[in-house]
Amino acid sequence: MVTAKQVYDMALVLIDEVTEVGAVTPDTPKYYESRAKSILTQLQTELLPASQIPEVINDLSQELKLSDRIAISVLPYGLAAHLLLTEDINTASFFNARYDEMKRKMVTVIEPIEDKYSILGGGE
Repeated sequence: MVTAKQVYDMALVLIDEVTEVGAVTPDTPKYYESRAKSILTQLQTELLPASQIPEVINDLSQELKLSDRIAISVLPYGLAAHLLLTEDINTASFFNARYDEMKRKMVTVIEPIEDKYSILGGGE
C-alpha cells in the first residue's frame, strides 16, 4: 500500500523541491508537510468511491485507502497543485489541470443500487 509520505515525496519531485540525490532541499518550506496531511485527506476523500468511508490523514506514514495506481498516478499532481497555490499560480494551474485529466481517466466501478424503500418498482 502507498503511504501519504510516498505521495508527498512524489509531489516534492514534481515541484522541484529535491536535490540531485533525491533529498528534500534545505529551503523547502516546513509548512508543506503539515499542509500535506489536510490536503491529502481532502483529495483522498474526493477520489474514494462514495461507498467507502474517508479517513483523516494524521501522519504521513499512514497508508492511503486509494488503490496504488490512483495514489501514484493521480494524487501527487493534486497535492503539488495545492502546495503551490499561493506561491506559483501558473505551475499550480498546470498541476491541477493534470490532476483533473488523470481523475477523468480513472476506471470507475458501477455498483448496483439497493432499493431500500421500494421506489424503483418491483416492490410489493
